Parts: sequence; structure tokens; C-alpha cells
Amino acid sequence: MAARMMTMPSNTGGAFSGGVPSLALARSLPLSPESLGAISPMDLFVSQMSTDCSEARADAIKRLVVVANAIGVDSTLTDLLPWIAANVVGGETDPTTGDGDAEDEILLVLADQLAALVPTLIPGSRALPVLPILERICSVEETVVRDKAVESVNKIVPLILGGGDAGSMTGGSASAAPSLLLAMAKRLSNADWFTAKVSACGVLPAIYRFYHAHTARTGGGRAAEGSTQPSDDEARRELRNLYRDLCEDDAPMVRRGAGKHLGKFIEAVANLPKPPSELYPRPDLCREAVDKGGKEVRRILVEEMVPLFQSLSSDEQDSVRLLACAGSGSVGCALGMDPELTSEMVFPVVKTASCDLSWRVRHNLSKEFATVAGSMGFGSSSKFDSHQLEAFSAFAGLLQDHEAEVRASAVENVARMTQLGGSDLFSSHISPALPGLADDPVMEVRSKLAQTLMDCCDDSICTALSDHLILQDFKPLLEGFLNDEFAEVQLHVLTKLSRVSRLLAKMDAVVGSILAMTKAQNWRVREAVGRLLPFLVEARGVGFFEDHLMEPWLKLLLDQVADVRSSCVSGMPKLLSVSGAGWIQKEILPQYQRIYEDSPTYLTRITIVRSFAALANADPDAPPEKQGGEVSIPAGLLEDIVTLMLRGLNDRVPNVRMVAARGFALMTAPCEEALITSKVKPALSARLTEDEDDDCKYFVQIAVENL
Repeated sequence: MAARMMTMPSNTGGAFSGGVPSLALARSLPLSPESLGAISPMDLFVSQMSTDCSEARADAIKRLVVVANAIGVDSTLTDLLPWIAANVVGGETDPTTGDGDAEDEILLVLADQLAALVPTLIPGSRALPVLPILERICSVEETVVRDKAVESVNKIVPLILGGGDAGSMTGGSASAAPSLLLAMAKRLSNADWFTAKVSACGVLPAIYRFYHAHTARTGGGRAAEGSTQPSDDEARRELRNLYRDLCEDDAPMVRRGAGKHLGKFIEAVANLPKPPSELYPRPDLCREAVDKGGKEVRRILVEEMVPLFQSLSSDEQDSVRLLACAGSGSVGCALGMDPELTSEMVFPVVKTASCDLSWRVRHNLSKEFATVAGSMGFGSSSKFDSHQLEAFSAFAGLLQDHEAEVRASAVENVARMTQLGGSDLFSSHISPALPGLADDPVMEVRSKLAQTLMDCCDDSICTALSDHLILQDFKPLLEGFLNDEFAEVQLHVLTKLSRVSRLLAKMDAVVGSILAMTKAQNWRVREAVGRLLPFLVEARGVGFFEDHLMEPWLKLLLDQVADVRSSCVSGMPKLLSVSGAGWIQKEILPQYQRIYEDSPTYLTRITIVRSFAALANADPDAPPEKQGGEVSIPAGLLEDIVTLMLRGLNDRVPNVRMVAARGFALMTAPCEEALITSKVKPALSARLTEDEDDDCKYFVQIAVENL
């Protein structure tokens, strides 16, 4: 406790302006309410942190950003941060664990709050005093606390250079950043206890990237003549040596940390601008980034980084192998997706991991398999077609793995692997495994398969499959998914089946299953069916709707669940676009008018009014998935819609009147001036003067202003 009770720096200004002292604060401090209002923010913070009440200290540390903003950036750097360094994280340290006497909860919040100070209050170029505090937190025993500290360091380090030019660094603390960051990396990497070393694995990639940015900012990697600081090239070499030592550490926990962050470190060495998952679909961007590094970076990757990757991927501990193998995509992209290199240095590791005795290794690889396979670059040359076949054979093996977790993770990559290999490799390696996966006894596997099959039909994800292949391979599977006992599997298909609406005319069994599901017990299934029915009209025609869909549509419109009714409302513009205004006037409006007149509940009338408003408010510029495509409303139909909405404006229930008024307020369809002048404006004006409900008047007023 004595460590906390240091002399309190004094700052002018009252305590948290406009804030209400917490109950923990009021109970923990022996101060009167009057004195609480007059005490400075810094003194109040120190007093609360110096109490024996852990709740009060936790409350104080959560207000660190508030205190810092109250006292300003200069006082934060000269008073607040030094006090925290000396009293919160500066207690006696256990030489065997690296822990001080601060509570883990306090340190966890502190690490998060310190990151929030930069750059909102403390500019990045002045943020170096924050790093020693985070460095101390990086050494504690609790994993969650260390991870948060590493996350905060990785957020702050890229901001240290700021946005100025090289000259802006000469007078401030940022000029000392290279040497201070290197010293911090050395202290963490060479610590006696494994906790600091594990954290070092997480911060070294960010520090390495800092030196890339520093070189670009200062115009070279060599040290200035007469400078005692190491050059950027020398610093990067030291960082690589530190990471190599971490990869070869005797403690499995350290090697595990090195394997976890190996991919990011290799990306930092190659200075890749984006993660591998975004780079492998664009080989040109990947090769351009690698070419900027020149031959020296390529040599470093081949001679120094790849051996570390291969060593960790063959580690005796499966917990190390599984993390290292997942970084195969980073290694492939760092090598420029050059199949000459990846086929010899990376692909053997991938093949070995795909049949590793530990299911956890196969599981971790399967989660990233599309990225890994894409980063090999085998598709760029027919010379490596055999390697591409081997990659797909390995993927097919993961799809049929005896562990459900492996199969589920592999299934998520089906759409991206299909796009990567094309229809031929899909038919030869992926398609044969799909029926078995569709009948998998584990629901999670079937659920993810249903989702990824629909992704295969999404042009933004996969364009490799023809309509013929989709009908041939997917139609039987979709029928089974729609009849699955779990609603989650059904929903993955129903919510995305509109992507293949053009093919529904050839899927009789699928359409039959959809019609049967209008009576499903799960309301989310009924909601999805309601959104899908207008697409069936597009595929089968209005005659099919009249014969088979009209009754289910009207039942869903009257469903007891509001979201189900709303699905019919949102489908009105799509229904109009595929059926035409004449059919809507002849078949739909009379049905809706009858329901409105016979409705025993105002909720049904609200749904009908919202349906009319959805037609009148259809925005031709909205994306098709939100309103069903471009919609033009003829004057005759619009007049009928307005007339029916005016009935809602005079309903006896205020909620119905409010919905009608909102419909007029949001109306975007062009309406004839004569109709507005003769019917709409008089009705709105009358409602504005006669309505007793304030909410109704509010929306009516908005409608009047918009019209």
C-alpha cells in the first residue's frame, strides 16, 4: 500500500466536469461531497487508486481516459503516466513469474485505456512514454492481460512516426523511437521468464514494420555518419535474430507464441500491404509488393524465414505445429506466389500437415486452406498442374476427415477453392465428397455446407460454376437441406436461394419444399419463405403464384409474428417488378382491401398499410436485394395505392394513422399534382388539425413538408 501513497501531483481544475461520482468512489474516499467537487481530476484519481477497495481502484482505472482529457496532454505525459508507471505497474516483481502486486483486472483495463489515449489525446510522435508501462504489462502471468497489452503496443507503434515528414522527427521523442523500440524488443525477448518472451513474439512484427516505415521516411536504411544508433538494416537483422531465438526456445510456450505470430512476422519482413486472404486473389498486387523489397528481402525470406517456418511446422509439439502450418499462406505470399519456390519450400509442409496424426493440426490448416492453396501460385502456370491436383487431393481428404471439426472447417473453404480451381477440379475432387457431407451426422457440418454451397452461387465469391453444374450437383443437396430437421440448415439455404432464382423453374422438388415450409413451426423459416416467394413468381410466372402461392402469401401476411408479416411487406416491390402493375391491381389490391375491411385487429391493418407504402416508396436506385430491382409505378396503380393509404390515415387506431402518415412522408414514387392537391394534402391538413395524438401529428407534419 505504501507504494500507492506517493505525493500527489496537483493540477488545477475541478473533478470530472459534469460527471457523477460513482458509488464506489463515494464509499472509498474519506472526503465530504463538497471536497469531492473541488478536488482536481489528478488528485481524485490518485486518491481513488490509493484506497484498499479493489472496486474503487477498478472504477478509477476505467476513467483513465476521462482524467487524461481533463488534465491535458502535457500533464498526462509529465504527471499521470509517471505515477501509473511507479504505482500501478511498478510494484515488486516476482523473479519467477514476472508478476507485480497489481490486480489482473486493473492491468487489463489499463492496457486498453492506454491504447485509447493514442492518438485521440496523445499524438503518436509523443506516445513513447506509454510503451514502458505496456512493456511491464506484457510480462505478467495472466494470458488475457498480456494479449491486451500486446494488442495495445501493436496499435501504438505504427502511429509513432505520425503524419509529418522526416524533419518533424528530429526534435521530438519520435527521433529516439528506433533505438527505444529495439531496446524494448531485446528486453522482452531476452527475459528470464517465458511470459515476456511470448509477448515479444506478438510485438516484433509491428516493430519490424516500424523500421520499414522509418526507412521510407528517412530515405535510407543506413545509420548517419557519427550516429550511435544502429542503422535500420542492422536493427532489422537484430529483430530477425531475436525471432529466430524465440523460435528455437526450449520452452514450448515460447515456440507456440512464435508459431502463432510467424505468419505476421514474415509478412512484416516482406512488407506485404495486406493479409494473405486479400492478396492471393490478386497475384499481381502480391508480386508487386514483393518486388519492391528487391533481391535482399527475397534472400532473407529464403535463407532465414523459410527454415524457421519449416522447423516450427515439424515441431514435436502439435500445439506448435498447428499454429505454424496455418501461416503457410503468409509464407507463400511473401515469396511472391512464385510456384518455383512455394512448390519446394511451402507445399511439402502443407501436404504433411493435411495428414498429420494430430487432428488439431489438420483442423487449423483446414480453416485457412483456400488462402494457403491460393498463395502457392500453382494456377499461374500449366507446369504446376500436378501440384494443383495434389493440393485439391489434400483438400478432398480434409473434407472426408474422420473428425467432424476438421470437416466443418474444410467445408467453409469450398466456395473459394472452387473459384481457385475452376469447374474441372470442382467436379473431380470436391463434388464427389458433397453427398456424404450433406448426410453428415453432425449438424454443424451440414449447416456450413449449406451456407458454402449458396456462396458458390454468389457471383461476388465464385463465378466458376455453370448453371448446368449447379443443377446437376446442388439440386439434390438443396432438397435435402430444406427437409433437414434443424432450422439452421434450412435457413442457410432459404435466405440465399434468391441467388439461383433463375433456376427455380427447374427445381420442382425444391419449390415443393418451400411451399411446405410456409407452415413451419419456426417463425424464422416462415420469414425466409416470405422473402423468397416473390422470386418464385419470377421463376414460375404469375399463373403459378395464383394457383399455388396466393394462399400461402396471404397466410404469411396475417402471421402472428411481426417479422414474418414484414417479409411480405418488403417483398411487395419485387412482386410488382416481376408481375406488373395490371396484375397487382387486379389480383393483389382487392385481396388486401378485403383483409383491411374484415380485420379484427389493428396489427393486420398496419401490415396492409405498410404494404401499400412499400409500393409507393419503392426506390429505383436501391440495390435489388433490398427492394427487388427497379420499379416504375403507373399513375393508375399509384392512385389506387394512395386512396387505400388515405383510409389508413383515417383509421380509428392511432398506430394505423401513424403508419399511414409515415408512408406519405417517405413516398418517393412520382405522383400527379392533381392527386396530391385534391386528395392527399386536404386529408393531411385535416388530420393535422383534428388528430388528438401527438405522434400522429408529428408524422403528418413531416408528410406535409415533404409533399
